[in-house]
Amino acid sequence: MLEQSKIKSYFVYAIGEIVLVVIGILIALQINNWNENRKQQSEFNNILKTIYKDLKTDTIQAKIIIDYYKEIEKNSTKIINNEINIDNYDDFPNVKALASRYLPFTIQTKGFEMVKNFNAKNDIQNDSIFIVVSQFYSPFIQLFNDSNEFIKNNVFKNIESYKKYNWFIDWTKNKPNNDMIHYFTESDEFKVQVAAHNLLAVKNHLQFVTGYRDNAIEIMKIIENQLKISN
Repeated sequence: MLEQSKIKSYFVYAIGEIVLVVIGILIALQINNWNENRKQQSEFNNILKTIYKDLKTDTIQAKIIIDYYKEIEKNSTKIINNEINIDNYDDFPNVKALASRYLPFTIQTKGFEMVKNFNAKNDIQNDSIFIVVSQFYSPFIQLFNDSNEFIKNNVFKNIESYKKYNWFIDWTKNKPNNDMIHYFTESDEFKVQVAAHNLLAVKNHLQFVTGYRDNAIEIMKIIENQLKISN
């Protein structure tokens, strides 16, 4: 009986040791998972901060472009409606560049690329903030690539058409020339150029930039709330 009691005690002791080992392993795994999750969350928060900085830069640049094209729109309308002529040309000296200048808009994508790389390693496809960011960036990137290209080609085409006129060199030097002034106030060719450029730059590009800026501001608010919750 004494021998059986010893065996029983050893058996209970062994079971207890096994239980303690298992508990220790589970605790270690739990701590490891907790540390890994905290590390992932910290990395993701840093990425969100980068996206926030990108969007802030974009909204500042967007405001500059919006103001620029709104001014272009006003003068373009005056040209199309024959409100600018030889007599009042001096009041609108910049009309000669209405169809030969443009401001491209390039989205900052450093943070977005970081999110895609992070998702590839950590599988966060169902994270709501990731979905919002992806759905926001993906269509706009291609949209602005195309829009910038359309306007650039249109501007280059207009500049190319000016080379045939004897005032072209004066135009490049911003030097007054009566024939040049007549062209930029009276010619139907220039009015058509202005109307086409206005369509691409104002009716399309300006609207795209405005839409991007408005949505970017909302995304920034979402990121602010996400970072507050995480911290």
